[in-house]
Amino acid sequence: MAPAASSRSLATRLALLNVFTAGAGLGYLAREYREVVVANPAAIGLVLLFVLAFGYVVRAVVRALRRAGSRVDSIFAEELGNKPSPRPR
Repeated sequence: MAPAASSRSLATRLALLNVFTAGAGLGYLAREYREVVVANPAAIGLVLLFVLAFGYVVRAVVRALRRAGSRVDSIFAEELGNKPSPRPR
């Protein structure tokens, strides 16, 4: 039996599949609407800039939430580690 893939590896594969799918879709749309793309490069550039900025903000928020979650986990582990076990040994 093959070992189970880690959740991080699976998330990375899914993210790459999403990027590929989005790229293929954008390539198809650019090919179909070539005249629109050539006629409006400034608007398309601004949209791309906003999309990249949004992605950066989402990444920063996720990292901050993960960091806060690990801090909360460490506080819980410390507090729960100091308490005696309710069951006698």
